[in-house]
Formats: sequence, C-alpha cells, structure tokens
Amino acid sequence: MKRITTLVLSGLTLIAASAIMASCSNAEQKNAAEAAVAEVAAEKAPSYKIAFVLIDTLTSQYQKCKDLEEEFAQKRANAESTINAKGKNFQNQMQEFNRKYQSNQFTQQQFEAEQARLAKLQQDLEELQIRLSNSLQEEYQKEFLELTDTIQSFTKSYAKAKGYDFILCKSSGIDNVLYANEAYDVTDEVVKGLNKRYEKANAKKEEKK
Repeated sequence: MKRITTLVLSGLTLIAASAIMASCSNAEQKNAAEAAVAEVAAEKAPSYKIAFVLIDTLTSQYQKCKDLEEEFAQKRANAESTINAKGKNFQNQMQEFNRKYQSNQFTQQQFEAEQARLAKLQQDLEELQIRLSNSLQEEYQKEFLELTDTIQSFTKSYAKAKGYDFILCKSSGIDNVLYANEAYDVTDEVVKGLNKRYEKANAKKEEKK
C-alpha cells in the first residue's frame, strides 16, 4: 500500500513537473513572440522629436500678451466711464423731469415733448453702450488673432531650428495632453524668443517715430 502511494505521488510529481516545464516553455515562446513583435513594431514606428509649451505660463510671461491685456483693460475702463457719465446725466434729467411734472410745471405739449426727448436720450445711451461694447470686442478679437498668429509663426520657426516635429500645447484647463515629461518643456525658451522678437519690433516702431 505504501509502495502504491509512493508511485502515485511520484507519478503526480512527474505530471506536475511536466506541466511546469510545458508552462515555462509556452511562457518562453510567448515572451519570445512578444519580443519579436515589439522589435518589428519598433523598427516600423516613426521616430518623432516632440516638445510642449505651457500656454498659461506663456500668456502670463509674454510681454505682448501683458501689454495687450493692459491696453484693453484701459479701453474698457474708458468706455465704462463714458457710459457711466452719460447715464448719470440722464438720471439727473429724469429726476428734473419728474420734479417738474409733480409740481405741474409742464403744459401738456411741453410734457409730451420732454418725454419724447428723454426717451430718445435713453435709446441713444443704450445704442452707445452696445456700439462701444461691440467695437471693443471686435478690436480685441482682431488683436488676439494677430497675437495667435505671432505665437504660431515663432513656434514654427523655433521648431524648425531645434528639429522638433511637434510642439504641443498644455494648459491648466481642458488639456489634450494627458501626460508630458517635464524634460520636454520648452516654454521658457519660447517665451524668451517671443519677448526678444517683441522688443525688436517695438524698438523699430520707436525709431520710426
């Protein structure tokens, strides 16, 4: 009985050993096949040189962006000041109109004429507000497009000079780049180049003056 048990255990051991050997052999074959596929894929895969720019950093450090934002902040403030001054003047005229109406200082004809004048004044004020707002928006969009073209133009020249195939754009908001190694961050170089070009352009403008 003991001998049978020993034989059975020996048989099971041999079977297990065979299974392990077969498994190892299959694993080795699988690993070899995967390695071969990876090698072929590596040979066929194109090699690209890629970098990225942090757009939030660029817009906060590129002097032209800062100047543009400051310029339009002032223009918005001027437009608001104009509207507020005219609005205050309109309110004063309305108060005077109500005072005269309540003290019966108007004839019917005078009342209707003053009422029509104030209605026209209010309409003109609303139209002025819309006109100034649209004008600022259109001007800002135009300047923004020129700014974008400048950045893209410089980035294209920079990529060619450095041998990059792609320069991606990363931002703190919605980001298409899920991961990027910081070693490929060229933001500082791009910002320095843009600021240098902007300084030269401003210097030429000053010379022409």
